[in-house]
Amino acid sequence: MNRAMACLAALVGVVLVGAAPRLIGADATPATDAAEIAVLKTRLAELEKRVPAPELGHQMLELQIRHDRLWWAGAAGNRNLAYFMVGELGEALHGIEESNGDAPELQPEKLSVVMPSIMDPAIRGVQQALEKKDPAAFAKAFDRLSASCNACHKVAGVDFLHIQRPRTPLLDNLRYEPDAAR
Repeated sequence: MNRAMACLAALVGVVLVGAAPRLIGADATPATDAAEIAVLKTRLAELEKRVPAPELGHQMLELQIRHDRLWWAGAAGNRNLAYFMVGELGEALHGIEESNGDAPELQPEKLSVVMPSIMDPAIRGVQQALEKKDPAAFAKAFDRLSASCNACHKVAGVDFLHIQRPRTPLLDNLRYEPDAAR
C-alpha cells in the first residue's frame, strides 16, 4: 500500500470509529443507518479527492525493482521468490492502472487500457514458465516481459527508456538462492 493510500485508510478509520458508537447504539434504525452511510460515503469521496495520485515515475521505479528481483530470483531457481515477485509486479502494474490510468503521458489513449493489454499476457507468460520449472522457458518469458515494457514505453513516446535483463542486482540485501531444505 502506498503512503497516500495508507493516509486515506487512516482517515477513513477515524471517520468510521467516530461513527461507530452511533451505528451500534440501541437507537439505530435502517433509516438512520442509511443516512449515516450516505454521509460517510460523501466524506470518503471528499477525502479521496484530497489524496493525490502517486507520481508515475515513482511507480515505474517500483516496477523496475520488481523486474530486477524477478530476474535474479528466477535465475537462482528460487521459484517461490520469483512467483512472489511476479505477483508483486502485477500488483504494481494494477496500482498504476488504477491511480494513473488517465496519465497525460499517453493521451489521448488511456494508460489503464494500454498497459493491461500489453503487460498482462507477459505477466501470465512468466507465471506459466515458472510452473514448468524450466530455466530456459523462464528466461524467454522474462525477455518477453522486458519487451512488453519497452512496447508500452514506445506507445507512451518514451522509447528511450529501454528495459533489459539486469546485469547486477539493483539491491543486494535479498538472498535469491532458494533454501536447501525446500
